[in-house]
Amino acid sequence: MRSPKDEHAAGVVQARLGRAARDVIEATIVLEAWLGRPAQAAMSAARDLVAGDGDPKPGRGRVDAPDEDEQQGVVVEGIALVLSILSVAAWATPLGRALGDGVLAKAIGVALPTSVALQWALRSRYLSRRSGLAMLARDGLAFCTVTALVIGLPLALIPAWGPVAAMLVAIWVGGTVVTRRGWGLLYALTLVATSVALAHHASPYLVLGILTAFTLGVALAAVLTRRSATAERAGTASRAVMAGVLGGCIGVLLVGDPSLGWGVHGVHPAIALVPSVIGSFWGGYYLWNLYEAVPRGLSGVPLHRAGRAAMTDPAMMLFLGAIVRLVGTTVVLSGVLLLIARWTHGTDDLSVLVAFGCVALVSLMVGLLESLGRRRAALLACSAALAVELAWPRLVGTHVAGGALAAGAIVGIALTIPPLLVLLSRSGRVLATTLWIQ
Repeated sequence: MRSPKDEHAAGVVQARLGRAARDVIEATIVLEAWLGRPAQAAMSAARDLVAGDGDPKPGRGRVDAPDEDEQQGVVVEGIALVLSILSVAAWATPLGRALGDGVLAKAIGVALPTSVALQWALRSRYLSRRSGLAMLARDGLAFCTVTALVIGLPLALIPAWGPVAAMLVAIWVGGTVVTRRGWGLLYALTLVATSVALAHHASPYLVLGILTAFTLGVALAAVLTRRSATAERAGTASRAVMAGVLGGCIGVLLVGDPSLGWGVHGVHPAIALVPSVIGSFWGGYYLWNLYEAVPRGLSGVPLHRAGRAAMTDPAMMLFLGAIVRLVGTTVVLSGVLLLIARWTHGTDDLSVLVAFGCVALVSLMVGLLESLGRRRAALLACSAALAVELAWPRLVGTHVAGGALAAGAIVGIALTIPPLLVLLSRSGRVLATTLWIQ
C-alpha cells in the first residue's frame, strides 16, 4: 500500500505528463525536477508508480508509422502547400502590373515577415497541440482583437501598399488555421481561383478583398467547428511572443536580400522556394515524433546512462533523420527545377536555390531550439544571421543572386549546431526539458 507521500508523487507525475509514466526513468525525472527528491529516493518511488515496468529492451528511437488517416492528412496538407506557393507565384505578374512593382515589393516585404511571426506565435500557443483549435476557439475573440488592433489596422492605414500588406497577412495567417483544420485543399483551390481572376485583369483590390473575407470566414468556421471542452493547456503568452519574434526574424531573413526581387522579379522567388519548403515540411513533420520517440527510446535504459552523450542517441538519430529528409528533398527537387527551367520562366539560379535551402535548414533548427526552451540560443542565431545578411553587400560587394541570404543563413546554422548537439546527444536531458516546458 502506498504512503500518502507516494500518492502525492503519483499525482505530480500524472499532472506533469498528462498521463501515467511509461517507465521508471520518466517518473524519476519528474520526481527529481518537481518534488526535489534525491536521485536514489526518486528512483525508488518511481518503481512503485510504474506498473509492469519489468526489464524491457532498450529502444533505438524508431518511430511507429502514423495511422492511415494521419498519413492522408499530411499528404493533403503537402499538396495544399505546393498549390498555395505556385498560386501566389502566379499573382506576382498581374499584381505587379496593376499595382506597380514598388507597391507590391513593399507590401510583400512587410507582409511576409509579419505573417511568419504570427504563424510561429499561433503554433507555439495553440496549433502545435492536439486540441489547438479548441483552445484557439476559447481565446479567439481576444486573439483576433489584439491582432486586428496591433497589426491589421495600423497596416491598412499606411498609404499605397499598406492595405495590400494587411490583406496578404490575413490571407496567409488565416490559411494556416484553415490548413490546420484539414481544409488545406479548399484553401489552395481558392488561391488558384484568385490567380485565374487576376490573370483575367480583375481589379486586384476587389479580388484580394474577396479572398481575404472568404479566408477569414473559413478560418472562423474551422475554429468554431472544433469548439469543445479540453483540459489541455495553451502555451504561455511569453513563449508565444518569443516564437513570434523568432518567426519574424526568419521572415525578415527571407526578404532582406534585395537580389531576390520579391514583387519585382515576377514568379521567380516563389517558384524557387518550392523545393526547400517541401523539404522543410517533410523534415519538420518527421521531427514532430521527437516527443514520442525519446521516452520510447529510453525505455529500460538505466538512469546513469540516460544522460550520456552519444551520436546514436534516440533524439540525435531522429534529428539527423529530419535533416537528411530536408536536405535530400531540397536537393532532388532543386535539380528537377533546374531541368525544367525553360518552363518556369527561367527560375534556374543555383545560388537562389542554395540560399532557400539554407534558410529552410536554419528555420528548422531555430524552431527546434525554441520548442526545447533554448530561446536565447535561437535568438542569437537569428540576430547574427540577419546582421550578416544586411552587412554582406557592403562587405563583399558581389551581386550573386541570393548570396547575402545564403551567407546569413549559413551563419545561423553554424550557431544553432553546437547547442543542438549538446542537447540532443543526451536523450535524458531532452526528456527532462520537455517535462519542464509542459
